[in-house]
Amino acid sequence: MAEQLNASADLENKFKKFERVSEILDDIGRRSDEINTFNKESAGNDEIGKTYHENVDSATVDLVKLFATVSTEVEKLGLKGRRTSVMLHNADEDAKRQV
Repeated sequence: MAEQLNASADLENKFKKFERVSEILDDIGRRSDEINTFNKESAGNDEIGKTYHENVDSATVDLVKLFATVSTEVEKLGLKGRRTSVMLHNADEDAKRQV
């Protein structure tokens, strides 16, 4: 039975890298939020400024939301992947003891 279970020894370490990816995405999200703030403070309130804001403001808000969502999902995936790798490792150890 043990020979059928094959969890990579470094699988947990691979999933730990997802945390760093999530941090990078959070940083991009913060920077996007700064850009959004700058955009809202720019271009004025004349006709050109209003057109600018109509086209740019919602897009940068959506961009911030996108990075927040992706960051959260990547972080969750990393946590779940590490938990899964521990379970696979434990199952492998249990199977070895059963033989």
